[in-house]
Amino acid sequence: MSQQPYFEQNKNQSGLTDIDRPFYVGCQTTHHEGYQIASHWHYHMEILFIASGKATITVGNHSFEAEQGAFILIHPCEVHSVTVEPLQPSKHYVIGFDPDMLSPMPQLAFELQYYLPYTTPLHGMTTWLTPGVQDTYNLHTLIEEMYAEYHSKTFGFELAVSSSIFKLILWLLRYQRTHLSHTFTDDAGEDTKKMAAFRQLLVSINEDSTLTITAEEAAKLCLMSYSRFASFFKGVMHTSFTQYVLFIKIRRAEQLLLDPTKSITQITLETGFNHTSYFIKQFKRIKGVSPKRYRRDRLQVTYEHLEE
Repeated sequence: MSQQPYFEQNKNQSGLTDIDRPFYVGCQTTHHEGYQIASHWHYHMEILFIASGKATITVGNHSFEAEQGAFILIHPCEVHSVTVEPLQPSKHYVIGFDPDMLSPMPQLAFELQYYLPYTTPLHGMTTWLTPGVQDTYNLHTLIEEMYAEYHSKTFGFELAVSSSIFKLILWLLRYQRTHLSHTFTDDAGEDTKKMAAFRQLLVSINEDSTLTITAEEAAKLCLMSYSRFASFFKGVMHTSFTQYVLFIKIRRAEQLLLDPTKSITQITLETGFNHTSYFIKQFKRIKGVSPKRYRRDRLQVTYEHLEE
């Protein structure tokens, strides 16, 4: 029997109640009993590392089988689930952290939180990374040390874990850069007023999926002409402004669909769409399935009483 979907916000999984740390490190080992974490989402970033065996990972409506040595990136706010079948020995580590840990390094924080999560799925790239043999060994050792520090709670463990997370993030960013265009680096390298305004625009769009803003209005906020803004946005984000906003709204819809008490009409309004039929059309175009089918697959239950 699968667990109910949930929204996981508290990053303190150490069992302590004194503080909510900006990271956690866990390990799940199964022998024959199987394991399942139902569909859920959270604001922090999560990295799964398959140390042995295999697991079925579902991100959005895409499922794939990750085997030993694979890294799976779960970007903030992505709906995902993890399943290990019974009789399948498996061991995987889970590292979660708040992207704000990089706030002293604004360009890296921006790239991690507002750039990579969307250029990756918009390009159809997988969130499943398979490093080379040497990288896998080094990263496995790093994660085991991180796990030991996190659970030993010896003096200075928070500094040790933070340091290891920074090393892991550095590897991830460098790995991703070898697979993505360097346009972001070229266009966004300098912290100008225009770039600061551009970053604030993305933050606003991400924080409020009901926000209605045209490309012309966005261009003014970024202190650019419409043509310059359109070119700049496409160069940095590798998609048009309109498609980006639509992507954000559909991502929010995925989260809301995990709540079986919300009707499709409610979700339409809460994601800033004016008409249910248009919302359903766009959701199906981007995700490949209807909202009702997506909900049924994620919840593994058919809610016939909800309207479509």
